[in-house]
Formats: sequence, C-alpha cells, structure tokens
Amino acid sequence: MPSFAVPACRSRRISWDAVRVIAVLSVVLGHITHQGPLSHGELGGYPVEVTAQYGAAALMVVSGFFICQTIRRGDLRRWLRGKIARLLPAYLVAVVVTYLVMRLASAAFNGQDFGGGWWNLLFGPTADGQAWVSTWYVPVGWDLLVNVFMIQGWHNGFIWLDGSYWTLPVQLMVFSCAALVFAGGPRLRGGRRGEAMAWAMIAGPLVLRFWIIGAHNPSPWAYAVINGLGLHRMHAFGAGIAIWLWSRDRMSGRRLVLVLAATVFAQDQHLYPDHVEVPGDPARLPSVIGFAVMLVTICAAAKGPDWTFLRPLAPAITWLAGISYGVYLLHQELGYLLAKALVEAGLGGWVRLPLVLAASIGLGWSLTMAVERPAYRRLSRRPPSPPAPRAPQDDFIPSPKGPGPVSVGGPS
Repeated sequence: MPSFAVPACRSRRISWDAVRVIAVLSVVLGHITHQGPLSHGELGGYPVEVTAQYGAAALMVVSGFFICQTIRRGDLRRWLRGKIARLLPAYLVAVVVTYLVMRLASAAFNGQDFGGGWWNLLFGPTADGQAWVSTWYVPVGWDLLVNVFMIQGWHNGFIWLDGSYWTLPVQLMVFSCAALVFAGGPRLRGGRRGEAMAWAMIAGPLVLRFWIIGAHNPSPWAYAVINGLGLHRMHAFGAGIAIWLWSRDRMSGRRLVLVLAATVFAQDQHLYPDHVEVPGDPARLPSVIGFAVMLVTICAAAKGPDWTFLRPLAPAITWLAGISYGVYLLHQELGYLLAKALVEAGLGGWVRLPLVLAASIGLGWSLTMAVERPAYRRLSRRPPSPPAPRAPQDDFIPSPKGPGPVSVGGPS
C-alpha cells in the first residue's frame, strides 16, 4: 500500500503528485500487460508489455519520506489513527468486493455452480468441490477471512485474492513501528541515528534472508519471517528515510548515493532471488533501471524546485494522484476478470488495454469517493473538546427589570 496521500500544504507541489501517478500507472500497466498474461495465458496479445517492476517499491520510498515529514507534527496517536483511517476501510471494502466478483466470475468462467442456499453461494465450495479447475481460482470463505485479517504473508498456502494486497500489512506495520520509535523522544531523530536506521533497514533483511535463513529455504517459518514481517520490502522505507535526511541537509549527497546504490541492489536481490539460475529474466534489468530512475526522480521532487512545466496538466495529475490508492486496490484481479470477459467477447488487445485501464481508474474513483475519503473524515475527526469551565460572570443573566445582574439560583 504505498504512500497515496501526500499531506496538504499551502502551495501544493505538482512534483509529488506526478511521482505518485507515474508509480501507480507503472504498477497498473505492468499487471495488465505482463502479470495478467503470465498468470492467465489467454489474456495475452496486448500492443505493449510493461515488464519492469518498480512502481510499488517507489511508492514505499515516498511513504518512508513522508513518515519522516509528518510524524513529528502533533500527537503521535492521532497521526497513526489518521494513517489507519486512510488505509484500512478502503482495503476492507476492496477485499469484500474483489472476493464476491472473483468468486462468481471465476465459477462462471469454469462452468461451475455452488448448489443451493445463500451460504453455499457466498462462502461454500463449488458443487464439484474443485477450486482450481483452471487458472481462475474460485475463493471460499476461508480466503476472505485470510485477506480481511491480512495474514496472507504468514503461510505460503494462503491465497492472495489480489496480488497488490501485500503492501497493506507492510505499510501498517511500518507506520506502527515508526510511531513507537518516535515516541522514544528527540534523541532518536538526529541525522546520524536516522542514517543508521536506514542502513539497518537495507542491510539487515539481506543478511537475514540470504546468509542466515538462506534464499531457498523451503521451511514455512522462513516464509513467514520474510513475507509476514515484510523484511523483503524494508529497503524501500530505508531509502525514503535517507532521502528525507538529505533533503533537510542532515546527510551529504555522497552518503545518499551509497544508500541508494545499496537500495537498488537490495531491490534486485529481493525481487529476483533466483537470478543466478535464471540470468536472462526479461523483467530483471528493466526493473533495476526503472527503480533507479524513480529514486533519482524522488530525490528531485524532495529537494529540487517544483515541476512547474507540468502546470498545464496539474488538474489531471492531481486528480489521478488523489484516487491512486483506490486504483491500486481494485485494478489487478478485477482487471484480469474484465480482460477475460473482453477476450470471450472477441475484443483484441488494442481495445482491451484502454478499456481495462479506464475501468481501473473508474473503480478507483468510486472507492475513493464512496469509502476512502468519507471514512477518513469520520475516523480521523478530532474528538469534541470538553466544555471550558464557566467564568463567575456566566452565573448571571440580565434582569428583565433593569441592566443589573441577577444571580441564577440565589438572591440578587
């Protein structure tokens, strides 16, 4: 789940909105044109194929930057409550919607039914008891619970209803840990300590995964440690911390280059742990280059002047950035299902691509307007302040017979 909500400021910088739009669109296009046909062969034949995987990691770098930017403002508990209010309600609604559509559509594609009764229709297995008749998996009630409670990463037998959901538990865990760390006091906020934290988040998971646990350890506990705790994504947040320190002149440019180089290396290792066995992976080099370019772009947005050359496009960019979280949540699995329906309708890749992209944006806008923003406003609202004690003169009301005060409850 990535940084989708840049804090409002008096003069909104178009550069941050542009970074978010670029990152989210790269995720969406990669899933539509590459990951979709990879998971479901019949969805191939798009006019372009975006194989690079860097958008979600770039959004996490932005998230790490804005954690540092915003967490020191006001009350930590209110800051954390706002983050949860921004992410969780929209996620829960997206899970339920994806589950229902995925369940009914996949069963229809497979020619299956659920027997009688509303319970079987909503939560039970198919009548033939087969969930994997084809690549279109038919989820059951247990899969809904696993995704609602965000425990997919703790066991390799759990099903992700949507592959994009892996970001949510990682984000919430990092936000919670950040609140605990900053609650320790000002001594944890210095530049050197922040730089050490960034290096620990980059190097620590590498050492643990590849030297201590082993990259190909098949044990369930190894899977849980790496994926359940999101250790294979911590380097992105570490890079965000380093960029924030550099933008505040608390880290030199030379040391930042070292941190970012280590971040790119960590991204490559975690994303492609089998690169020794598969050196010719067509997505590996584009992913590395794309992520490196995004890091440089984020640095430019963090410390450079605003990108005023994009002002003519500012309304569209700001609008897309504002609904980017909803687009992220609903584009992947629902996009695959829509693409399958379009394939069965006989539409080619040139038609399917803009239709699926437009549907993803439309669904994201609907989720943003119907759930994300109303829930955030309601859940992050300040509790009403207790009434102030009345001053002594408040115990008097004007006398109807003259200007002098009359005591309430006692003689004048």
